[in-house]
Amino acid sequence: MAFERKYSDEVRTRSVETVLRRRQDEPRNRSIIREVAEEFDVGQQSLRQWLARYDDGSYDYGDDPSGAARYAGMSRADLIARVEELEQRVHVLDEDNRSLTRVVGLLSEQLRPSA
Repeated sequence: MAFERKYSDEVRTRSVETVLRRRQDEPRNRSIIREVAEEFDVGQQSLRQWLARYDDGSYDYGDDPSGAARYAGMSRADLIARVEELEQRVHVLDEDNRSLTRVVGLLSEQLRPSA
């Protein structure tokens, strides 16, 4: 069984916030994740997973059940851009869902025994 290292919620939150802040401050720096992982003594892959969870909205901020902490410090323009991005994702997912529903309907009709 593989060794699994646990990190505190504070370390997770601070490292994710540090990456996000540095991405804004240093957009050309391609080694931010490695540098922040070293700074907080966490695995690069763990940090990447936390960032992916942050991006998809499933990141748990511990004592903040609303998740509002993830938007702290963002400008109004950034918040509006994030809302537009999420609305676009919802639109794409809705289209995908409708397409999949149609495909399932067609397949189920083909699988029905003919009378």
